[in-house]
Amino acid sequence: MRCEVIAIGTELLLGIIVDSNSAWIGEQLALNGIDSYFQVKVGDNFARIEA
Repeated sequence: MRCEVIAIGTELLLGIIVDSNSAWIGEQLALNGIDSYFQVKVGDNFARIEA
């Protein structure tokens, strides 16, 4: 099984907050046999989230 982790928050893009959650989620997915092919961050802009 494959997946993509999407973290939403402009503060992540600006470096105000470090995204440690995506790393943890990726680790948990791997432990359960799920390959995380991509990890992306997108701002709080609805149009960008929707795309």
